[in-house]
Amino acid sequence: MEKTFCRYHPAQPATWHCAPCQRDFGDCCTPLNADAAESSPVCPLCAGELRFLGASNTAQPFWERIPSFFQYALQREPLIFSGGLALACLFLPAWKLLWLALFCVATKYLQSVIEHSSLGSREAPTVRSAFDSEGFSLFWRLLVLFIVAFALLWLVADFHSEALFWLVSIAIQLLMPACIIRLALEKTLGSALNPEEVGQVIKAMGWRYLILWVFLFILWQSPAWVLYMVASGLPRIVLVPIAAFAFGYFCVVMCAMMGYAVFQYQGDFGYAVADDDEQDNAFPTDEYRRKRALVETEIRLREGQAQSALETLTRALDQAPNDFQLNERFHQLLFGLGEQERCLRHMAHYLPLAIRQDPGQAANAWLDARQLRADYLPDDAFACERIAGVLIERHKIREGLSLLRNLHQRFPDYPHVARAYLVAARAFAEGLGQVDQARKLMAFVRARYPQSPQMGEVIALEQTLAKLDN
Repeated sequence: MEKTFCRYHPAQPATWHCAPCQRDFGDCCTPLNADAAESSPVCPLCAGELRFLGASNTAQPFWERIPSFFQYALQREPLIFSGGLALACLFLPAWKLLWLALFCVATKYLQSVIEHSSLGSREAPTVRSAFDSEGFSLFWRLLVLFIVAFALLWLVADFHSEALFWLVSIAIQLLMPACIIRLALEKTLGSALNPEEVGQVIKAMGWRYLILWVFLFILWQSPAWVLYMVASGLPRIVLVPIAAFAFGYFCVVMCAMMGYAVFQYQGDFGYAVADDDEQDNAFPTDEYRRKRALVETEIRLREGQAQSALETLTRALDQAPNDFQLNERFHQLLFGLGEQERCLRHMAHYLPLAIRQDPGQAANAWLDARQLRADYLPDDAFACERIAGVLIERHKIREGLSLLRNLHQRFPDYPHVARAYLVAARAFAEGLGQVDQARKLMAFVRARYPQSPQMGEVIALEQTLAKLDN
């Protein structure tokens, strides 16, 4: 199955699908409410129910996770399983029923590894879970599966054709992982022997199934290679438990790999689960409402629904009127759509909020407003002073000075006029080179606001200006 991506963010894998709209959405477009865990996201366009795609588009390819499968088998429970096999080879009496029971438990545990891994779990199942009545039936089903395979080889051998024998033998080896996967998932012998269901596993993976088979073949041979490397000089009583432990360990690695391969292609198997490694997409209620409104606004704009986008933000601002991000997006949208009157009305609320949160953004918003109305000035003295300071720092001297012109007349009760005019004087002198204008402004401050806390700075600036004349 080819991966699908978010329609509106092509770099993000899709995790949800809306059937009526025929749209795929990633986690970027479907925030969840952490305070309402039972709720699920709805389509940003039609508000309909979304179908969860699970991790079928986000799961890392199994061949990129090879080291994690070896680490998986090093967890406590798999090591207990492998160690149990090693001890059994040393101390278990040669009673057929006991060995049959051991094989049943081992079969059940390995099948459980496939099940857990197919659900995206990174935690291995407990060995205790293998001790139930189902272990015996699973063992017999797996035994029948191998008997059928050997029976086919026995029948083919009667044709006395070496080419045919090897062809069937290779085909059985290729199909066996898919049959075992089907048996682990469905727990029925019919599914494991059904060509259509087995073919579904191979079809889902495509040519990647061959990659899986190659790795499984190598892992199947690994215990023999381990035994070969340590066999020199060791007695049989040591080699047997080593061989049993290695067999258990590599079998767990193989089953974890097969299970994860199913998890990776879960969409074709008709189920959807999330990856344990995925980041949580749930947010507190206030943040969730903000993210949902911003996402819906973006999507509606991309769909050409500008008025619907405005309505979405308006509703969100009714619930959170002082949310900076919502106000910022609302301003950008109004300005982009050329909604002059509405944008300027919103500036009265947005600018003081932006001044506290991000003065740079407030300056940008004021410049936007100036494009809509050339003589626009904020109704707040502190906003004028703060934005002017930002613009002067950006070397937009004349724009900044326009905000401070006649500030004492426009806001006679503002207590920081002297501070603002000190900024203006420095801008005149340093930014525009108009020393006379700066000197006049300082003289006005000295005469009008003699008790200002900035008087020391005023005197220092006057002395600096005087030196320029000498």
